[in-house]
Amino acid sequence: MFWMILERFIGIPGLKTASSVPDLLDLEPNIGKEDRLIRFVVGITALICLIFIKKGFIARYLLGLAALVGLSTAYLKYSPVYALIGENTRKKKEKKNNK
Repeated sequence: MFWMILERFIGIPGLKTASSVPDLLDLEPNIGKEDRLIRFVVGITALICLIFIKKGFIARYLLGLAALVGLSTAYLKYSPVYALIGENTRKKKEKKNNK
């Protein structure tokens, strides 16, 4: 409610209301099968390493971050970094089959 008031009266760009959250999930997939597989393997490997590393806060933090990013981008088939630089690793055949 507070964000809706700010967005409407103050006009702060980029604020999203609770009613517009589904619009945020309508992302155009930009990760192909091979790239997705690599991200999944990196995420799982980072999770396994995270289990065995007991010392080192920074190492555990970086492994957790790598696992989170790898698995989430593989699941969503969307990479915000690819979207920023205009990269798309999906092939045209994959685009037709996905829609």
